[in-house]
Amino acid sequence: MSLTRDTFIYRGALVIGLLPSFFGLNSLLRPEGSLKSVEFPVPTDPESRKLVFGLMRIYGIRNVVVSFTLTLIWLTGNKRMVGLGLVGAMCMAITDGLVSKSVTGGGEWNHWSFLPVIGVFVAGLLGWF
Repeated sequence: MSLTRDTFIYRGALVIGLLPSFFGLNSLLRPEGSLKSVEFPVPTDPESRKLVFGLMRIYGIRNVVVSFTLTLIWLTGNKRMVGLGLVGAMCMAITDGLVSKSVTGGGEWNHWSFLPVIGVFVAGLLGWF
């Protein structure tokens, strides 16, 4: 693999690894806006609202922790481990899409649209091209 392509893929993996943190921070700071962005209904009942906003905080911190972990793996310089970490991120996006589809009947592509891009980086990091 050429140095330029290798550098692009490795640095791009860091950018991809940081993306969940932006979604996570949005969920922590703006749970209602985050719900709307993934096409989930925003409850009006106070009890339901409290529960859903609590779940959004869990979702948000999960995304921040995943980004932090991917960044730490990236700092090791081990391309294979970074690639495998991104496979975990792909699994997270697949699961989020499936949950979205089961809850709202759609919106799965808000999550699944990231998969082809991440897949290309995984392939490059694992030496498949």
